[in-house]
Order: sequence, then C-alpha cells, then structure tokens
Amino acid sequence: MQSHTLKKIDDDKINELLTRSGLSLLLITSSWDGHGIIMRTLLEGLSNRYGKVLFAVADVEDSPRICKIFNVTNPPGLLFVRDGELIDRVQGAVGGSSIVELIEQNS
Repeated sequence: MQSHTLKKIDDDKINELLTRSGLSLLLITSSWDGHGIIMRTLLEGLSNRYGKVLFAVADVEDSPRICKIFNVTNPPGLLFVRDGELIDRVQGAVGGSSIVELIEQNS
C-alpha cells in the first residue's frame, strides 16, 4: 500500500484545522529538523491505517501564527487537535508505537 503525503498547513490554512471536526494530527517541523523528517515518514505510514484522521504538517518558518496559537517553541512538535481544540501534544522526537497509542487514546 502506498503511503499518503501529509496535508501542508500554514498560517493561511490554519482555519482548515481549527474548523475541522474529528481528530487531526499536526506535525510542526522544519526542513533542517532530522527528527521531524523521521516523524513525517512515520505519520505518512500511519495515514493509511487511520483514514478518518487528518495528518498534516506545518513548517515553523512558514507558520509563526500556528506556533504562537499552540505555543510551540522548538520543532518537532506533534499536536493532537479534535474539533478545533488542542487535546494533547508531544514535544520532541517520538516513536511510531507511541504515536499509535496516542491516536488510539484520542480517537
């Protein structure tokens, strides 16, 4: 099965995330963040498994407003948003099994 690419969200598209019903995962990373690149690959793989969850990515340089809204200071950061509300977050690198556990808890 082919992996999906993550939906790109930036400050101009933040309302898509904030007005969406259901669970969304937003990875905040940057082009120079090695951990974020690994997490992006993990999320692309998980997007096949959880079709109802929106998997998205935002670049810190393109998204200062998103970083301010969600109080993200250092990438990577993984935000769990349900119905426009931040319900959980993981700061720093995290493995695939931990992400799956968090998705299951928050679905």
